[in-house]
Amino acid sequence: MAHKARPSLRRLLVSATTALTVAALLPPSASATPTSATTATATAGTVTTGRATTGRVTTGDMTTSTADAPGPGPRWQDCAALTGAPVDPAVADCAVLPVPLDYARPDDGSVDLVMLRRRATDQEHRAGTLFVNPGGPGASGLHTAYRAERFLDPEVLARHDVIGFDPRGVNTSDALKCFVSQEEHDATMAGRTAVPVGVDETAETIRSTAAYTAACARNAGPLLAHTTTLDAARDLDELRRATGDDRLSYVGFSYGTLLGATYANLYPHRVRAMILDGNVDPRLRSVNGVEYDRQRAAGMEIALTEFLRRCAAAGDGCAFGAGDNRRRFDHIRTRLRGGPLVLPDGTSMTLSRFTTLVSDSLATPSRLPGLARTLAGLESAKPPATAARPTTAPPKSAPRPSAHQAPVPVTTPYRADDSETAYNCLDKPYPSAPALWPALAARAERESPTFGRMTTFESLPCATWPARRWETDRYTGPWNRPTDRAVLVIGNRYDPTTRYRFAQRMADRLGRSRLVTVDMIGHTALGLSRCADDITAAHLLGRPDQRPSGDCRPDAEPFSARP
Repeated sequence: MAHKARPSLRRLLVSATTALTVAALLPPSASATPTSATTATATAGTVTTGRATTGRVTTGDMTTSTADAPGPGPRWQDCAALTGAPVDPAVADCAVLPVPLDYARPDDGSVDLVMLRRRATDQEHRAGTLFVNPGGPGASGLHTAYRAERFLDPEVLARHDVIGFDPRGVNTSDALKCFVSQEEHDATMAGRTAVPVGVDETAETIRSTAAYTAACARNAGPLLAHTTTLDAARDLDELRRATGDDRLSYVGFSYGTLLGATYANLYPHRVRAMILDGNVDPRLRSVNGVEYDRQRAAGMEIALTEFLRRCAAAGDGCAFGAGDNRRRFDHIRTRLRGGPLVLPDGTSMTLSRFTTLVSDSLATPSRLPGLARTLAGLESAKPPATAARPTTAPPKSAPRPSAHQAPVPVTTPYRADDSETAYNCLDKPYPSAPALWPALAARAERESPTFGRMTTFESLPCATWPARRWETDRYTGPWNRPTDRAVLVIGNRYDPTTRYRFAQRMADRLGRSRLVTVDMIGHTALGLSRCADDITAAHLLGRPDQRPSGDCRPDAEPFSARP
């Protein structure tokens, strides 16, 4: 059979640069709404869907297949039987709650949601249930609830059952898996690079990503089209009903702030208390994924600049504080862009590993001193002894992964799941053209030299994701339906993952809110700032906040002061 000639990637790059003028890549206007789906609008919100009969919204709360009466209580049991995790049965137990796979067709199957309940320590004065979500999307909430003492006040724990759950498709809740074995995963993903540089590396990443999404089409099953934040918010209301609580108390971190904001606008009169820490911009995220990621990368650069400033101010208290550490950092990044470096201890550092290390460290304040030491070590790193630059692409004699790749022997169960990609690709609109990504990455790198390429290529699977957003139910706003009590919005000034401007926008968009600012580098604040913890406890316990106005501070600073 004859095969069509494949256009060169260089030609695709030229075409992609021209295509950047298309409307899909323009920043959203104040009135921007998705136009690729049927839209049903009422005062409760907008649900975009590929089926005109779904997404019905009333002027009260979101219409579901069930009334708002308490549902049948879950059967709580030893967690070991459900999760295999070592959970003290004297502290917590677990349960499974089936919810509809498709709320428009509740008889077409179900998803089993697994939840863990950390029981209130003062049952006599128990006030109700507090749901927690750690974010992701795709992060399990079971351990978050079990170790809730890390971020919740003892009195809150005494008076609330704390419930964490695995959202649909995540971990123990009918995990969405694109691979049948770890071997299939490893073979398919071998050509992907987190921060691809150059034509060959970029082309291999695009090809491997297409093979990945083809595997998802083969293996992920019916849940693929039903993994959106709207689905998760409806599930959360079913969990609330099952516990018998009339109203929801909720703490959401990172992506969990989008889940909370979605719930608050679908069911505003069912919210008792809500705390959102490490906030997304819900509107921008739901209408323009490219622009959202561009602004997210810019927020990472702001956090990096502040890290370097504070490190320099600490002098000898920071291993990378001497001289012009901005220039020194940029020099390290430029060298890595040309190829890997080997640290004095023999560790090899690539540009992808470096970028991931820096972004992860900026998100976790306790890792900042270690980041400074690594940067200092990289200044004396040397290129590998071989002259040729190593590449993540397979050798020419090896077959490249493709969408039609031969089956890989099944020997080891696939350990992870692919729910994070599923939620992101259905919630965040992206162009359906992989050839655009190199030009998008080039633009992002010019604006955000350290993080622009990484944040751009993270979304590449969405260009070929097998379930398209216009075929699913999505919530796109409005976001300003007033809750009975203000939603507490917490934002770190130098949050690298969800920038502070996103927290400001979340507070502005919600119908009733209060913004708490924490002057720290890092992603999320609860458990790291006594000030923010006290404000949160007062809010959950229904007490007035006695804290003076002004920014909160972290409990510990990453560097000692200059002597």
